[in-house]
Amino acid sequence: MIKVDKVKIENLDTATTIYCDYENGGSSDRLWYEVSEDWSEYLSTDCGDAFFVVLVLLAHYQGQDISFTTPVSTRLYYGVTEILLPGLQVIDPELPAINITADTKDFSFKPTEIGTALSLGVDSFHAVASSFDTPYPVTHLTLFNSGAFGDYGGETSRALFHKTIESVNEAAIAMNLPLITIDSNISEVLNVSFVPTHSIRNLSFALLLPALFSHFYYASGYPVSKFKLDPSSIDATHYDLLIAKALCTESFEVMIAGLHDDRIDKVATIASFEPSTHYLNVCILADSNEFLDRSDTQVKNCSRCFKCVKTMVAMDALGVLDNYSEVFDLELYAAKRLEYLGWILYDAKKLKSTHAIETIQEGNKSSRFIPLQAYPYALSRGKRNLVSKLKRKIESK
Repeated sequence: MIKVDKVKIENLDTATTIYCDYENGGSSDRLWYEVSEDWSEYLSTDCGDAFFVVLVLLAHYQGQDISFTTPVSTRLYYGVTEILLPGLQVIDPELPAINITADTKDFSFKPTEIGTALSLGVDSFHAVASSFDTPYPVTHLTLFNSGAFGDYGGETSRALFHKTIESVNEAAIAMNLPLITIDSNISEVLNVSFVPTHSIRNLSFALLLPALFSHFYYASGYPVSKFKLDPSSIDATHYDLLIAKALCTESFEVMIAGLHDDRIDKVATIASFEPSTHYLNVCILADSNEFLDRSDTQVKNCSRCFKCVKTMVAMDALGVLDNYSEVFDLELYAAKRLEYLGWILYDAKKLKSTHAIETIQEGNKSSRFIPLQAYPYALSRGKRNLVSKLKRKIESK
């Protein structure tokens, strides 16, 4: 049984730590979040919603019952117990049902602001840009150390988080929007992969500020047509809509950005959003990427990895790639264009990649987008993939 103590606050020099201690298997642990003092007034020790979401998830994975001292929102308790946990058990039916003990309360928060997370990727820029055409325009940007910088936390991922703050803050200033950054040891506490839990983790951070956010956009990577909830649903993106429905309170609503937009539609949207041309960063964040942070270039993306290639080719198909010379190496793209087009062609024909198919269809609207000279590169990529599969098969024996 996991027993969770009450939520407490500790004021530091320039930040505030909000935390709760809990007993788990005879040992004491702590889940904490660190927020700049500028935003500490929006925290609450009377409401345990953020901690409730994370520690119930921990209890779910460990198959343990759990009890809480600090009350949680009545609507959130319902959403977690009646929507989220039954959904997670569909994904992993072997995990036992757990008992949750917590007092519930209808809190009197009166939040008015609208937030979203800005990672500088296509999905997050789209969430911001598309919000301005709705009754709920984004008023605050956020960046959370929720696991995207390292599934299991640690100092390396924390250092990367703080490094990323610098770039995101530049973009926030350019958009004239405030940026809220929150650190946490959530990854160390959960000790599970980020991909199946990313939306739950990130939304716990938004729930940490109940007096600030009335609405929060979560940028989903897939349109609702790709919704899937079964044991093969490894990526939480497939069921973000269910999570959004579950993690609401009486005064906080989660909205999925890009619910009906394909990837090519999102790229087209951000192409008319000027800040993206200066700050877009889709590159795979990995220490092994030797092309990141090169001193001889100002571009923010390696322009070689798969995420860079598929984004550049999509922009090429839309006719907007030249607008992104600050963030992509367009000379490199011009030199490797046939190779990159062959890469996308292979993904469309062999892997049936939805994004690749959309990109080619968009490019073909004005002319034949994939020239014949790109086909040998597609065949070469297929051959390399086949060799790699054979090697892995031999090594596994």
